[in-house]
Amino acid sequence: MIQNNNFKMTGFFVLLISFLTLAACSSEQETVTYKLEEDNNSIETTFVADDGEIIEQSSQSITSYDSIRGIESKEDAEALLVPSAEPLQGIEGLEYSLAFEEDHFTETITIDFAVVDISELPGLDELLENEEGNLNLDDAVETLEEQGFEKVD
Repeated sequence: MIQNNNFKMTGFFVLLISFLTLAACSSEQETVTYKLEEDNNSIETTFVADDGEIIEQSSQSITSYDSIRGIESKEDAEALLVPSAEPLQGIEGLEYSLAFEEDHFTETITIDFAVVDISELPGLDELLENEEGNLNLDDAVETLEEQGFEKVD
C-alpha cells in the first residue's frame, strides 16, 4: 500500500512538472493600445500579439462631422458611410459597426486574424501582401508611432 502511494505521488509530481514545463514553454501573449487625438477626432487601436505576431486588432475611431468635407449632419454621414460599410458585414472573423450621433460618428472594428480570410477584407489584402512582416507587432507599433500615435498605459 505504501509503495502504491509513493507511485501515485511520483506520478503526481511528474505530471505537475510536465504542466509547469509546458506553461513555461507556452507562447507569450501581449496586448498594446495606442491612441491618436486630433481636434475633435480620435482613434484608439489595440493589438493582441502572440510571440510578436498580431492575432487580433481592434480599433475605435470617433470622427466629428465637421472634419469631413461635405458632411454637415448625421443624415449626410449615414448616406455616405452606411453603403461603404455593407461589404464588411458577414465576414467571419471581422466585427464592424458604425454609430451615428448628432455631431460625430463612432466606427468600431475588430479583426481576429486566426479566423478571418484576409482576401475577404476589401483593400486590406493588398496592403498586407505588400508589407514585409505584415502582422508583426513591432512593425505595426513603429508605423503607429511614426503617424503620431501614443501608447496608452
